[in-house]
Amino acid sequence: MIGSSLPASPVYLRQQRYLLAAAIAGSLAASVFAQDGFAYLCVTLPAILPLLLWLRAGALAMPILPIISGLFFVYYAIPLLRSQAAAYDSDELIQAGTAVAAFLVAASTASWPFQRRSHGRLSLFNQSHVADPQLVLIVFIGLCGGIVFYLAVVTGSLAWLGASLGLVRSIVLTLTSISCYLLGHTRASGLLVGPTWGFALGGLLLLILLALSNLFLVGGLMYCLAAFLGYVITARRFPWLSLGTAFAVLAILHAGKFEIRNTYWAHDVSEGEEISVARIPSMMVDWFAAGMDALWSGGAESDVLERASLLHMLVLVQRTTPDFIPYLEGETYALLPAMLVPRFLDPEKTVSQAALNLLSMRYGLQTVESIARTTIGWGLVSEAYANFGYWAVIVVGAVFGAICGALMRLSVGAPPNSLPMFITIAAILVLLNVEADLSYLLTTLAQSVAALLIIAALPYLLRGPRRAIVALEAPASPMQKHSIGDASVS
Repeated sequence: MIGSSLPASPVYLRQQRYLLAAAIAGSLAASVFAQDGFAYLCVTLPAILPLLLWLRAGALAMPILPIISGLFFVYYAIPLLRSQAAAYDSDELIQAGTAVAAFLVAASTASWPFQRRSHGRLSLFNQSHVADPQLVLIVFIGLCGGIVFYLAVVTGSLAWLGASLGLVRSIVLTLTSISCYLLGHTRASGLLVGPTWGFALGGLLLLILLALSNLFLVGGLMYCLAAFLGYVITARRFPWLSLGTAFAVLAILHAGKFEIRNTYWAHDVSEGEEISVARIPSMMVDWFAAGMDALWSGGAESDVLERASLLHMLVLVQRTTPDFIPYLEGETYALLPAMLVPRFLDPEKTVSQAALNLLSMRYGLQTVESIARTTIGWGLVSEAYANFGYWAVIVVGAVFGAICGALMRLSVGAPPNSLPMFITIAAILVLLNVEADLSYLLTTLAQSVAALLIIAALPYLLRGPRRAIVALEAPASPMQKHSIGDASVS
């Protein structure tokens, strides 16, 4: 059956429409400062298109594609405002801007059919949500699970899992991400207050601290972002003070990460590996101090947006392909089937960064030895052009837009504590990695959704067959709340 009609546009969006209009106007006006104004507009105008389509559809869904297109603006348009873009001639910048525009327009076009208004949702989705008394418990279970997992990784206690480590990691960290989202939701809804809120916040900070122990920012950043999303979706407003504080801390840690990696990776810690638990507090103090020093000195590496650029990778590909380096003809995409196979079924499966490593070696940026230590991000546009040129950029853009559109449609009318919203949040945290290749994104997305469905099915499976039959014979009223995975329908 079909549920009630879709809700009206969020009040918080209507109240801040002038802020959105001012941001769009400012972004367009900045073209006068770009190294090439036309190339800048080639990126900026298509990056605004998903936002306009989302507003045109009533702003009912989670703005997945508008958020990602905003990141495309950061990674491709903002670099055109910097002096480093002067190293490229106008034709190269326009060619790169055209490729990004083709990707974003194709993605926007493919996402639009999913965003158009419909008459309702499946009542199954309306009823599949977590009762309020369970939310706080799930928050602490997820936080504790993540903390225990990271401690086990740091201490080397998970070697016994062997090839099953990837499956365990996917399930635990997906639950941890959802618990961070629910932390923001429960805080905004007033369920986390007083000492309980203090313990939850402390657990979140400890989780982020442990996630940063490998000297990479992305893990801790995603947990923080999940909590912010939960708060904003529920409260319908932005916590500007908290966002400002988080950005300031991010800027400091980003500025100091180069020196701290040189210090710790040069000794007894390899790249990407965690240090001992006892050394984490002192390392974080050193990291913060190094960041403050870098910001005070004003070095190029102190700019948090300085390395947020994929423009130079796209220009490199377009300069050399196909005149000097032939098209890959789908070689990076051919890795996807093998990457989708779980490692416990194929212990010898390729690494998840195989496509990025292939691109880095093919274009002479890395060697076989260096890819074992670090990975260079390329992004979907550069990867697509390296495979088949502009046609691949359009096709991959359309595929990506369809995926985003389907996820956005899934979130329409979904309560913040429902399974569809959990899937949407988990997908957002994956798709925000604009430096990744297509095979990595699809593999990680599939793992996250599968892990979430496994978690969601556990309460249903633990009821037993008899209780499941009773639930089908006597479905609950529409106002009653159910556990994740409840299969009752009205």
